[in-house]
Amino acid sequence: MEIILLQKINKLGNIGDTVKVKPGFGRNFLIPSGKALRATKENKEVFETTKAKLLEKNKDEVEKAEKIRAKVEALNLIIVRSASDTGILYGSVTTRDIANLIGENGITLSRRQIALEKPIKELGLFDMSVILHPEVESKIKLKVVRSLGENTPDIEDKMDANNGSDEINAELNESLLEDGVSLKTEELISEEVEEETSSENKLPEQGGKE
Repeated sequence: MEIILLQKINKLGNIGDTVKVKPGFGRNFLIPSGKALRATKENKEVFETTKAKLLEKNKDEVEKAEKIRAKVEALNLIIVRSASDTGILYGSVTTRDIANLIGENGITLSRRQIALEKPIKELGLFDMSVILHPEVESKIKLKVVRSLGENTPDIEDKMDANNGSDEINAELNESLLEDGVSLKTEELISEEVEEETSSENKLPEQGGKE
């Protein structure tokens, strides 16, 4: 069936475009939701008389969506979930969870506005999109952790490795210091012995000359 779009629809067209869609999609979704009209002669005439208002309304909605996008992209989104030692979640993070998390920050969105290919089932950092308007899309990041402030296993391993290296270096330095002192002491003792021996050898010769 042919319809007239009353707003931009991704992969279909812009406001005012006449496009063909499957009858079920047009009758059950686009027309009832106010996104399109049947492409009849009467509806085309109606659209022409309301086109300017529709374009102005769409412009306002885009501006509002842009403001929301700035707020959404400024959020530091972290969600806490229980997980196994390998990082696999006991459950999953869905679009509803993400929409609720954003809602806790004062921004109301529906789960359908979260573009997530599949539920998140492991710990980590994930990229996703938020559809704020057909013409405005926001890119966000979501971090899934076991607890707030928790280090990832990789970071913990590096920290342990660094600590281990510090301990080894400290032991080596201490050992070298002790060896250095010991060697220096032995050298001093050796020099003192040589001086004493030399003095003893010289005393009889001096006595003979007198």
